[in-house]
Amino acid sequence: MKQVWAVEVDLLQQLLDVCRKHHLRVWVADGTLLGAVRHKGFIPWDNDIDVVMLREDYDRLLALPADTFRPPYFLQTPYTDKRYYHAHAQLRNCDTAAIRPSDSHRPFNQGIFIDIFPLDAVSEDEEQRRHVMRRVRKVTRFLHAYDTPILLSGRIGLVFRKWKCRWQVWRKGWQTIYSEVDDMLRATDIRQCPYVAEICFSGYDFLLDKHIFDDTVMLPFENIEVPAPKDYDAFLRAVYGDSYMTPLQTGTAHDDMIFDTTRSYRDLLPQARRQYRKQQLRKLFGKR
Repeated sequence: MKQVWAVEVDLLQQLLDVCRKHHLRVWVADGTLLGAVRHKGFIPWDNDIDVVMLREDYDRLLALPADTFRPPYFLQTPYTDKRYYHAHAQLRNCDTAAIRPSDSHRPFNQGIFIDIFPLDAVSEDEEQRRHVMRRVRKVTRFLHAYDTPILLSGRIGLVFRKWKCRWQVWRKGWQTIYSEVDDMLRATDIRQCPYVAEICFSGYDFLLDKHIFDDTVMLPFENIEVPAPKDYDAFLRAVYGDSYMTPLQTGTAHDDMIFDTTRSYRDLLPQARRQYRKQQLRKLFGKR
């Protein structure tokens, strides 16, 4: 895991260098921010890095020239990678592997990554919030169906969604369909509301006062320094509660990930795909 951490810290440094060069605001967030404050590095059982950017800066990052990140680095979004369906960006190292077994049949880049989440303005209108969340989830679930292996998933009902998705993608294009997500998330003016949130990832579960991000402080993280919101205490209390300094070991969103720091995901995907098929078929037939 320390080798994986080293790749992720390098990815973070690449992102910070680009953001500094182009005057883009970025902050470590979530478990990475908690690790920086509590451990001056990774939480011992964590295996990823999360950063956030206000929507304005996030959009500017995505609009930079394609060669801003040179190989082996790759900025992955639904606009730059074939059938990538997540509503946030990831910076990947193409010479490594971080394969989620259930994604092993999907054609997008699956190198080791860091997550880049946009912070979007939160409408004070409850009905508008519900509408945004419904549309965002509907579109991402719709695109997710494109490459879902119906038999292996055991969800036969998805065959209709999958057929419809492929037909719509053929007619309109992947990026055109996905762009509805970004348009919905941009719809609320940050100047007219007090809160922001990682809506594309956690919905409205954690509302953050936008003034938390008025100033930046540098914190030690492993062998580098990282930008954090100056009022990181308010951020961490909003996400983890008042006792965030007390360690509590939990699982992560990437516990089943297949990591490799020396081989590319391109070399490992066929094996991961075969293992996933075998595992799912055994489940379908009730075998352990």
